[in-house]
Amino acid sequence: MRLFRLILCLVLMPCAAAAQGRLPQMTAEAPLRALTTPVEAGGWAAVGRLDAPSSFCSATLIAPDLVMTAAHCLFDAEHRRIDDRALRFAAGLRNGHAEAVRGVARSFLHPDWHMTGGRPDTATVAHDIALLELDAPILLASVRPIPAGSRGHARDLVTIVSYGRDRASHASIEENCRILDREGDVTALSCSVVEGSSGAPVLRRTPSGLEIAAVVSAVGNRDGQPVSFAVDVAALLPTLMAARDAGRPGGGAAGVIVRRATDTSGGRDRIGARFLRP
Repeated sequence: MRLFRLILCLVLMPCAAAAQGRLPQMTAEAPLRALTTPVEAGGWAAVGRLDAPSSFCSATLIAPDLVMTAAHCLFDAEHRRIDDRALRFAAGLRNGHAEAVRGVARSFLHPDWHMTGGRPDTATVAHDIALLELDAPILLASVRPIPAGSRGHARDLVTIVSYGRDRASHASIEENCRILDREGDVTALSCSVVEGSSGAPVLRRTPSGLEIAAVVSAVGNRDGQPVSFAVDVAALLPTLMAARDAGRPGGGAAGVIVRRATDTSGGRDRIGARFLRP
């Protein structure tokens, strides 16, 4: 399988983003729609903002006490691991009001994930996923977890709900962007992402309802055009769940549903992307 080379640009939102430069400008296939009213935000409250002392990311409730985001969101600008107790998840945050706010009791990274200050490669994106166990479950009818699901295929239509630069106070939605290509567990998307979109869910509509196909990780370019990149959850979440359950009396999966369809691609998808610096 052909691997990506060159430089990765992770889409973390530091407080001093202006000092670190901007990400490539992306044009959404469909206009971003701000979820600023109760009607607009209805049904999307499982997506929230994950706040750290000097940054924020997007994240999604996948079970009453479990949140999924990007692994690099758990590191500061000096590439040091952030203490779990310093993290806060605000479900459905909208104009200063959240449906629920919880702390983080424990966090789990994929064993093949490594945060480095050098030049991350494709393997970094391919394992850029984290599972967070909240300090108390969110048991509200207004905040319904979105289950993890099967990975998408090239040309599938997907939806992203995320926070980001210049829209930190509310989530925005982009519907009907596309999966452009795939390589292993990394997916290239036409969806528009900015700083702060890291960890956002890439959502597919299925007969059973919405499911999370991937988690936003990075931006780069493909044939000279800006694209976003996400890591598939179906292959990686079971490892995180096993690590979490190993420390729980009686095991159990806390109601997490992992639906995985048969992959008929045979690993032949290719992205052919070049990653860019911020």
